[in-house]
Amino acid sequence: MLLFGSIFACAQEEADQENLIQKKIETIAEQMGESDENVDFNTLLDDLMYFSEHPININNTTVNELEQLPMLDDIAIANLLAHISANGKLLNIYELQAVNGFTISLIHQIEPFIKVSDNPDATSFSFKEMMKEGTHELVLRYQQVLNPQVGYSEIEDSALAASPNSRYLGDPQKYYARYRFKYSNKISWGLTMEKDPGEQFFKGTMKQGFDFYSGHLFVSNMGVLKAAALGDFQAQFGQGLVFWSGLAFGKSSDGVSIKRNAQGLKPYTSVDENRFLRGGGTTLRFGKFEVTAFGSYKLMDANVSTATDTLTEQEESISSIFSSGFHRTPGELQDRQSISEAVYGGNVSYKSRRLSIGVTAVGYQYSKRLNRGDDLYNIHEFSGKQNSNYGLDYSYIWKNFHFFGEFALSQNLGFATTNGVFMTIDPRVTITAMVRHLQPKYQALYANAVTENSRMNNETGYYLGFNINPFKNWFLNGYFDIFRFPWLRYQVNGPSFGYETIGQLIYRPSKTLEIYFRFRQKQKQLTESSAYSEAPIKGLENEKRTSYRFNLTYTFNKTMTLKSRIEYSRYKRGDQAVEQGFMIYQDFNFKPLSFPLSFTARLAYFDTETYNSRIYVYESDVLYAYSFPAYYYRGMKAYLVLRYDIHRNIDAWVRVSNLFYSNRDQIGSGLEAINGKSRTDIKVQVRFKF
Repeated sequence: MLLFGSIFACAQEEADQENLIQKKIETIAEQMGESDENVDFNTLLDDLMYFSEHPININNTTVNELEQLPMLDDIAIANLLAHISANGKLLNIYELQAVNGFTISLIHQIEPFIKVSDNPDATSFSFKEMMKEGTHELVLRYQQVLNPQVGYSEIEDSALAASPNSRYLGDPQKYYARYRFKYSNKISWGLTMEKDPGEQFFKGTMKQGFDFYSGHLFVSNMGVLKAAALGDFQAQFGQGLVFWSGLAFGKSSDGVSIKRNAQGLKPYTSVDENRFLRGGGTTLRFGKFEVTAFGSYKLMDANVSTATDTLTEQEESISSIFSSGFHRTPGELQDRQSISEAVYGGNVSYKSRRLSIGVTAVGYQYSKRLNRGDDLYNIHEFSGKQNSNYGLDYSYIWKNFHFFGEFALSQNLGFATTNGVFMTIDPRVTITAMVRHLQPKYQALYANAVTENSRMNNETGYYLGFNINPFKNWFLNGYFDIFRFPWLRYQVNGPSFGYETIGQLIYRPSKTLEIYFRFRQKQKQLTESSAYSEAPIKGLENEKRTSYRFNLTYTFNKTMTLKSRIEYSRYKRGDQAVEQGFMIYQDFNFKPLSFPLSFTARLAYFDTETYNSRIYVYESDVLYAYSFPAYYYRGMKAYLVLRYDIHRNIDAWVRVSNLFYSNRDQIGSGLEAINGKSRTDIKVQVRFKF
């Protein structure tokens, strides 16, 4: 009834800023892919929320500032600045329709984050003004799985002594706290703290309280000083072949948005306990030239083993570096902060409105030698204590063509490159093409480029993305990507190849209704499964995943929105039988204009034959938290997210979710296992702004 009846509801005014921000986060989360389900979007959310409260004055802005809006591409930014330079300042936001590349749809997307003003924003700085105009934010969060889990169950002392890793040391609660001060786009400082479920809290091995502390002080846009970071920070350069920390967008249903826009130095406010920098860095701007230097030193989690050589001398080495950040058992605590990492580097770049060129050099070393396993697919992977990378990146806009790319070299002379072009060949047709080639022996541990392989090496790929507006209110976008792996990979005992394609047809007749159909298919090669091959040397077989999605979003009025989705998935490997999955859900969002309580609710039903045919779904959550779980087997998922505005500067959030399986008697495995058919989670958060 909701699915079909919503089409005939009355229209309404466009959504408010907060709903647009949430929609953008949801879109990007779905685009990130299955391997990135735990990506932290705090940096993007911080930027969008800041610009919603302090809109960019497009009559007095820069390329770097506009690049922080993920809706804008480089050609649109260049055309906007050129239009203002040639014709003078804009008088109204809707004059953007006269700028090449700015459609009505794009203008609606960026409208909450921009403004048009004749008066330039204040550029002076004083401590008194900073304390008066700056904003403080404090976020406190508690969450817990309410069902008993094996890791927290009682156990006899003798059994625990015999198997000390068979239970968690701490309680099942998770705590998160974050304080941040921000003044304009000039000053930011803050402290982030987190305690994971199972970790001790103010006792035992964690007498200092939280397991993870992260603090930063960041200064930017003060004359010649473009940026200065102290404490925890991120660094992004080029297209990610040499160095990129923090959130990075990859292949998506948008199709054409494949180019990376590096932000240089940025403050770190997330809770990934390993992939960040801790130290300091600065960027100085001299006209069109920018010079960046940074250094980092931090302790990391790793599995350390001891080997004895022919002279009976013992040497400690690293078999793997952990990124989970969990320290719940004696075994995990033994690996905690067991090695140190030093990272140092810099970037020199020239940036004009249509041309930018940058040179990046980084080095990093570890306190103990990293030794990869003896498997043949590891033969080209980095082993040792020290490595370095060097890169040259470029970006050039000529008319409606935007060329971009990067060339990179590792210490062992491994080579990698990525090159692309973004083309607006017609107001209704945009195409992006990209070629990438990363040699098997290229080694860059902090690289994060657009690739299919999670390791930044051993890949050649050809990408073609498109965004077409064939008729009024109709949009067709997607991409086709072919990739080849010339050397062995994990679970692949020979050179292999594959492809991925997404096609999405969108019908958007008004601001209140959007309907789209999406097709996605990915095929890779894996080593033949043992069930079908007894040969000592096995060949390769195809693994194919296919999904079909129908999605409808309708906004009744300014207070109520419905979203309905149906998705079907297929999985097939070699000659094995097809494994299928199905999911349907209904979302209901209610936000009254004159009442402090709002909520979002979902009821979902799913039925997949196996885990292989799982379906990933974005879920609404409390502010600064993200859920992108996989639905698999047979069951139902329901959740309710409540927000109550206690005061103009205080809001409270509660999220309750329940997962029920009709064909399972146990949920999860190992210490996370729940003996039963259902799992209930609760999350409570309070935010103070002053």
